[in-house]
Amino acid sequence: MDRPEVSVLVNTYERPWHLRRCLVSLACQTLASKMEVVVVDDGSRDETAAVVRGFARSAPFPVKFLTHPHQAFQLCRCRNEGAAASSADRLVFFDGDLIAGRDHIAAHLQHLAPGVVTNSYCVRLEEELSQQIDENLIQSGEFTKLASRRDLARLAMMYRKAWFYSLIRHSNKPRCKGGDLGVMRSDLEKLNGFDENFRAWGGEDDDFGFRLKAANVRLKYIMNSTRSYHLWHPLAPSRPDRLRNGENEEYLHRQVRLTRCMNGLVKRTLRELEVRLCGVATDAAALQRGLRVHFQWPQLPQSGRADVEVLSFPGEGRFTNTADARLLLVTQPTATVPSRILRPAHIVLSPLGNIGREGQVRLRLEDQAGLAQALGWRSSASRPAQLRAA
Repeated sequence: MDRPEVSVLVNTYERPWHLRRCLVSLACQTLASKMEVVVVDDGSRDETAAVVRGFARSAPFPVKFLTHPHQAFQLCRCRNEGAAASSADRLVFFDGDLIAGRDHIAAHLQHLAPGVVTNSYCVRLEEELSQQIDENLIQSGEFTKLASRRDLARLAMMYRKAWFYSLIRHSNKPRCKGGDLGVMRSDLEKLNGFDENFRAWGGEDDDFGFRLKAANVRLKYIMNSTRSYHLWHPLAPSRPDRLRNGENEEYLHRQVRLTRCMNGLVKRTLRELEVRLCGVATDAAALQRGLRVHFQWPQLPQSGRADVEVLSFPGEGRFTNTADARLLLVTQPTATVPSRILRPAHIVLSPLGNIGREGQVRLRLEDQAGLAQALGWRSSASRPAQLRAA
């Protein structure tokens, strides 16, 4: 086939029964002949690969299958690897425990555009109803009648709230729901994909949504047009009773959030960050020495939004707030920094690492590892995904 109009990226882990039904529902899409499907497995040790191979033999679209060793809950890695292996400009991320009506992918594409991300959500089917869903029921489309009035009312309320939050330009709502999400490849690349530092259950979708907003990409709920259906299964063992009790909570609410994360589609280093200087340093040579330790010098952007803006003290000027991270570089060990200069900084580098306030990241001038971690870099021993013929 020619280049597909849309790539559907399905993530899964040791739920072959659910995955088979998910794939059958995708084969029934009205746009099936214009799709490709990429299944990314988080290291299943069961018949998942066989399910994909069997489905691919009669699928109406190309099917790719990727897997990697199971090391932790690596949903973001699955999503990024799926995007990297796909070929369309329009992407739909779809959880492998969902099924969809015939026009579901078409509805995403109807609303999807540069600068607009589409987001639907699911009807949650109880265990007894889920067990009744077989391939014949999916192919007939009759399963779409299983949504209760309560389910439909809940989705309608979610849609109305999202519309209102968008109208008033709420700072962090509506929240992103990554399991049924459409995005242009160009917009995904603006964010460098999903942040793979999330290696446990929860928080990754909120983080992606916050970065969408920072990139001026609009999140558009489309539950008024289409919905997916979640097949019941026991809760994942790694899922906490509440998100705030989860392993990712501290990282989700970190001091510095780069719009284009470091550990995403591309694994970025400090020297690959976009850094801008603001103000005028009293000791330009000391400033240059401090910058060369961490960043690429002298190729620093002077305009447009950057990852990091650097203000040197002693010197003149203030932060411009046109970067994700504000870094104050203090070149004298005994400097007394005025509050108006110190207070806006996220990170303070100084000769002894002792300058700064509570809540700020305080580091020595030469602490590369500390600065990289503060900006979102994490070491990873993960191996590349294995692309297998489906």
